[in-house]
Amino acid sequence: MQDIFKGKKLLLLGGSRNMKEILDAAHAMGIQVGVTDWYDTNVSPVKLMADEYFDVSITDYPELQQLIIDNNYDGVMTGYTDSYLEPYAELCDLCKFPCYGTKEQFSILTNKQKYKKLFEEFGVPTLEPYNAAEINQDFDNYPLMLKPIEGSGGKGLEIVYDYDEYKEVIKNKDVKYLIEPYIAERNEMTAFFLFIDNEVYLSGTANRFLSKPQGDKIGLPVFYSFPSSYDAVFRQYTAEPMKEMFKSLGVKDGMLFAQCMIHEGVVKVYDMGYRLTGSLEYKLQEKMYNFNPLNMMIHHSMTGKMLPDDTKLDIEKLMRNDIFGFNVTMLGKEGTIERIEGYDKIMQIPGVIDCAFKMIAGESIKEHMIGTLGQIVARIFFTSDNLNEAMRILQEIYQNINIIDTQGNNMILDTFNINDLVKFYNIS
Repeated sequence: MQDIFKGKKLLLLGGSRNMKEILDAAHAMGIQVGVTDWYDTNVSPVKLMADEYFDVSITDYPELQQLIIDNNYDGVMTGYTDSYLEPYAELCDLCKFPCYGTKEQFSILTNKQKYKKLFEEFGVPTLEPYNAAEINQDFDNYPLMLKPIEGSGGKGLEIVYDYDEYKEVIKNKDVKYLIEPYIAERNEMTAFFLFIDNEVYLSGTANRFLSKPQGDKIGLPVFYSFPSSYDAVFRQYTAEPMKEMFKSLGVKDGMLFAQCMIHEGVVKVYDMGYRLTGSLEYKLQEKMYNFNPLNMMIHHSMTGKMLPDDTKLDIEKLMRNDIFGFNVTMLGKEGTIERIEGYDKIMQIPGVIDCAFKMIAGESIKEHMIGTLGQIVARIFFTSDNLNEAMRILQEIYQNINIIDTQGNNMILDTFNINDLVKFYNIS
């Protein structure tokens, strides 16, 4: 594949640390990579890792078009952030570059209110939202979760326990909220879909285990296990209406994740993202199923196709789930990172695939980041043939990883209870 893309150039919209994943994968494919956004390199550190970078805003279309012409770019790509998707589609349209989605599709699939209506239309199980007109002094079905209609990464979520708290939140007229019941004690899973030339594939499922809530903030993911113990239930009741919904939207290419909770015995979808996700699950999918959605998305940005003509997806392998995959998500408390210990030892553990850092020494978790995915410091990926082996590997990872702040304290917020693997997968 390196020969195919030799001399080709890809422009990335956005230089946050997650974008290093795209940069590294594109480089491995022989592609030269540029990065642009209007942030400095402290906020967009991947600029310094690129072959070249620019300080042009992702919505300054005339300047971007000229930049692309002057520097001979062959494609554009972005990921991980909902708000970048419509500008990405606009720029692709202007430059006649491949884009895996349309502006209309991104508009719908990044807006909670819009896709909730689609859930209702196609019978996709979900939590029933409340109408704002229902919430008054006499309403008593608390607590409620208020979600910004547009937004991702856990930002702006509010839990309210009475009418006074509700009124305080909605005073902010700049934000429109989706209002749902808040289910504090819940089990979660994530489903992943892959779209290849108008075909829809369920490309994996994972249990999503959460940290303890931080005061009035939601719990954050600490561990993912593939396949989900709810895989069969999801396939039976939730996957098919979702596939019909995607077909109605004309989704042709790309990837999508759906975050779900198990409520009243049903897997209910509560959030989606039609984009690369920060959980970086493609590291596990490559090992488990012999395909890598990140590489596919890069291939699409250069060719307009998710796969080379001589490559096919092994659907049977997707269904068999021959091995297990795991994502250990390390969360940090508020503070400044002095050092992160254990990387070399962890990478020597048999079964460990990678350790991806979202933060490094010198960076800080600040008060406004509490309760958001901004608390994620690192993700460690491993596979195992069985769950007893997985428990041993996970224990060894936890024994070696330390995140130390500038005061000498361990910043690790919470970890997964290893014995819960027994509970959820019924092993002995």
